[in-house]
Amino acid sequence: MQPLLERLMTTFPDAIRGVEVDTARNEVTARVVAARIVDIARWLHDTPEALFDHITDICSVDYPDDVERFEVVYQLLSLPHRRRIRLKARVTEDVPNIASVTGIWKGAEFMEREVYDLMGIIFVGHPDLRRILLPEDYEEGHPLRKDFPTEGRGWRSSFPFIPRLDETPVEQTEGEFSDKEKRAFLSTEPTQGTHRREELLLNMGPQHPSTHGVLRVVLELDGERIVKATPDLGYLHRGVEKLAEGLNYMQIIPHTDRLDYVCAMTNNYAYVRTVEKLLDITVPERAEYVRTMVAEMQRIIGHLFWLGTQALDIGAMTVFFWTFREREVLLDMFETLCGARLTLNYFRIGGVDSDFTPDLVARLKAFLQTFPDKVSEYNQLLMSNRIWIGRTRNVAVISAEDAINFGLTGPTLRGSGVDYDVRKYEPYGVYDKVEWEVPVGKQGDTYDRYWVRMEEMRQSARIIAQCLDQLPEGPIIADVPHVVPPPKAKVMRDMESLIHHFIIFTQGFKPPKGETYCGTEAPKGELGFFIVSDGSARPYRLKIRAPSFIHMGAFDHMARGYLISDIITIFGTYDIVMGECDR
Repeated sequence: MQPLLERLMTTFPDAIRGVEVDTARNEVTARVVAARIVDIARWLHDTPEALFDHITDICSVDYPDDVERFEVVYQLLSLPHRRRIRLKARVTEDVPNIASVTGIWKGAEFMEREVYDLMGIIFVGHPDLRRILLPEDYEEGHPLRKDFPTEGRGWRSSFPFIPRLDETPVEQTEGEFSDKEKRAFLSTEPTQGTHRREELLLNMGPQHPSTHGVLRVVLELDGERIVKATPDLGYLHRGVEKLAEGLNYMQIIPHTDRLDYVCAMTNNYAYVRTVEKLLDITVPERAEYVRTMVAEMQRIIGHLFWLGTQALDIGAMTVFFWTFREREVLLDMFETLCGARLTLNYFRIGGVDSDFTPDLVARLKAFLQTFPDKVSEYNQLLMSNRIWIGRTRNVAVISAEDAINFGLTGPTLRGSGVDYDVRKYEPYGVYDKVEWEVPVGKQGDTYDRYWVRMEEMRQSARIIAQCLDQLPEGPIIADVPHVVPPPKAKVMRDMESLIHHFIIFTQGFKPPKGETYCGTEAPKGELGFFIVSDGSARPYRLKIRAPSFIHMGAFDHMARGYLISDIITIFGTYDIVMGECDR
């Protein structure tokens, strides 16, 4: 990227404050003047040598002691050139303003709203700048600022959500229709020869079973056609990013399970990979094979869960029972491997917690012998179902260009014909040591995204089979004493190991000062963690790039013009989990 960086500095000599190249982590950061962010971003987006067409994430970091207190961070990706760049701009506390980049990347709309909500940065020119995870009338401040206490500021007293039983009924306001008048109005027959047409506002959720969690969508309708679909997020607060600032690095691992609780293994994987990248730790080869197998087992579990629930939402009940049959077999293996089935806490910084036994290997091989035929059974059941075809073909179509511009990833992006897969673009684990293919759709509709996930399950089985054949002997965790605790057997018998164990678990370890972003291909898309380290045992800032949240930013675009019933399939086509979305 050196020629590109030189040209960037030549083009904007007064706007580039500096460029940092981290060769150890293969990351490039450009510090820019906030007033020129749009010019620089548009140049990076449009220039053929750059073509940073995909906006991965936007976040902010709070430095209360600095004159320019807030740092806005943009993570950009060039799909044609397969490289990333990070832009950083500083704004002051008195005037925390920076121009919006929504005119360049549509996906920035939700990302900027999140930064505004949780950090208080004002994005000038944003089309709809308001809170997104907290109530719009929340007046207690911005939770991710360093001076905001983790336990909150007593907001519960300000929001009496549940009325008392002895409260008097709300009086009718002046000019409001009485119930009697409303009934009379609704029962009035229209004048013959006239047709009354008006838009209808409809709330869907947050209690609706097909919204995949507590999600509310405000629908503006013309008849049964969707004019506008506005997602209302924030009903399922996790607070993981705020909690992480008070936990040491090892204590955060169980919290990642609670994000996408359907696919907890890949959450563990994404987080520990980021910490290992920050620490520059090399994971043993056997551990890499085990991690890859477990991640692909989790991908199959996630896609089986998605297929069963998506089919159930549309009305096909048999598929749900069949997919959960195979899912249970893999969950039983997880239970044997680590003692848990859903929130697993299996990955460790530097490796994994327990090894594959010969019995587990045999059970996994037996599963792989029958699983491809099971996928074909699901396919046959749905391919001959005219309701499934009618509800998925040419529904929620999004072009490749729009999918990239919204920052979509995973099967949602690949269904539109874009072959972006982190496992191929930036190989990790042992994905570069086995043969497999990236399934890619053509039409960008709900059916293509279904087909991509079906093929991914076959490819996952193919990857696991090769890993089992190539599985080498060796340790399953790195030998890094200042980070990795000693084996339990030594802790129980050796005083020095006991002291070592006690220090790591009570005080944690201290990574060097720095920052890093690491993306992992989770079943739902790119799950990324951005960590800023100040040299202490706790992350100064941890930002989670959740695919469920990013994909909801494209919901309105993909829903317009379709029917109310199609809303259900659009929820499903994202495979969203609200614990991850509202992290």
